[in-house]
Amino acid sequence: MEIDITKPHIGRVYDYVLGGHHNYDVDRRAAAAIMNLVPTYPKWAKLNRWFIQLVGQRWSEAGITNVLDLASGLPTQGHLNDYLPDARILFSDIDPVSVIYGEQILADKPNMRYVQADLREPSSLLAAAAEFFGAERRIAVGCIGIVYMMENDHSRDLLRQLHSFCGPGSVLALSFVMPRVASAAQQLNTAVAPAGIKIYPQTPEEMAALMSPWKVQECRPLVEWLDLDNFLTQEEYESSPFDALGLIAHH
Repeated sequence: MEIDITKPHIGRVYDYVLGGHHNYDVDRRAAAAIMNLVPTYPKWAKLNRWFIQLVGQRWSEAGITNVLDLASGLPTQGHLNDYLPDARILFSDIDPVSVIYGEQILADKPNMRYVQADLREPSSLLAAAAEFFGAERRIAVGCIGIVYMMENDHSRDLLRQLHSFCGPGSVLALSFVMPRVASAAQQLNTAVAPAGIKIYPQTPEEMAALMSPWKVQECRPLVEWLDLDNFLTQEEYESSPFDALGLIAHH
């Protein structure tokens, strides 16, 4: 796998704002540029990470034994493997840095594996998942922190292929960005341009239509999921052109 450290990667930017160490100077510069326009970005990143932890806790309590996680980043402390140590978990990411370090972190866990995958072309990911899970298709899918960086056609295709791959009883956890003002997409994309990505905000209704035939069971702002209504100050919330939501959907 080739690692290009001349261009920032949003996963490594995310790692940096969460206090991680698997990032490069180019990622730190991109993070600084984003925070210059969206000072609350580290708080939104933390909410997203905490939602992963909440989902892991819920899945553990529900006795989940098979997990497919998308755009995983680094499975360090507080990731799904901490909450589901005995589950079979297939992690994935497009970033080779995450894959290389992820493989090292999971080296002594035969029930877990990390693969490189481009979610815009999910066939290789699903082939790896078919090999990993075998005939067991009752799977919990983590799709947290990724679809709002994918064009709608790619998101729709990915989610439909995942639904076809998974069997009855499967569940999906997903986070997305909801616009609060008409110019939300423009403001967000100006902010994240240094990281080389685009953001695609969705209303809850648009998101539900995009992910059909998955059926949305619960959909709420991340601060509500996490019972952190005062995490953002009133000024921070009102100055933000978007809100971050999480949902749980069933097969």
